[in-house]
Amino acid sequence: MASFLSKFNLTPTRQSLASGVRQNMIWQDEEDPRIFYHLRPRARRISIKMDAAKRQVLVTVPGSSKRLQDAQRFVQEKYDWILVQLEALPPAQPFVDGQDLLFRGELYQLVSPSLRGRAHIDHELKHIYVPASADTLEGRTKRFLIREARTALTDSTHMHAGALGKPVDKISVRDTSSRWGSCVKGTHIAGGQISYSWRLVCAPPFVLDYVCAHECAHLVEANHGAGFWALCDELVDTVKPAKRWLNQNGGRLHAVGAPH
Repeated sequence: MASFLSKFNLTPTRQSLASGVRQNMIWQDEEDPRIFYHLRPRARRISIKMDAAKRQVLVTVPGSSKRLQDAQRFVQEKYDWILVQLEALPPAQPFVDGQDLLFRGELYQLVSPSLRGRAHIDHELKHIYVPASADTLEGRTKRFLIREARTALTDSTHMHAGALGKPVDKISVRDTSSRWGSCVKGTHIAGGQISYSWRLVCAPPFVLDYVCAHECAHLVEANHGAGFWALCDELVDTVKPAKRWLNQNGGRLHAVGAPH
């Protein structure tokens, strides 16, 4: 395998080695380490996707590793476009001491004053305090923000679902790269299941609340037809400004915690 990869200037990632499953193989481009080739046997075509949070380029390799060369050729053809997309990303906001982070639609400073104590937020000073050593600050900050997101998203979801008279059995908070939320409609036996991106806690509260209303509306209307949007308008009066904010600032949410 090593000799096979050498002619492509690719290196298998740790994720690939750990999986031990050929269909999950991921290779990193040695010439531009921001580019990753992901083997997906069921994919029909080569495609390129930006992971704004990780500042990476994900290239889908369909079929088998025999298509690697075709995928590399495609990347070479699109390389100028790739560079433009990477350069257009909002400035990264890594989890380092003293860094300004977007939180609830405003800039808060991440402060790590000591190694002990509980993480908390001072809304007057606009400081996010996360006691941690330099090598654990990133992980602790992300976990703290996820907890903050879970609380806000859970409260808003139960409020809107209650207004609709619909039960929700499970609320998940994840680190998604494309969707802000998703909903699995419940049945007559079980309630619905809703999943959100934790990054919504970095958006203004009215945006987070709109996304919750949006997903709860799917407990009634599974599509995005006129009835669905009418239901959203009944739940919140901020549909248009919230959608506009997400369209204009979605990249800023993915910049929170992104590496330099």
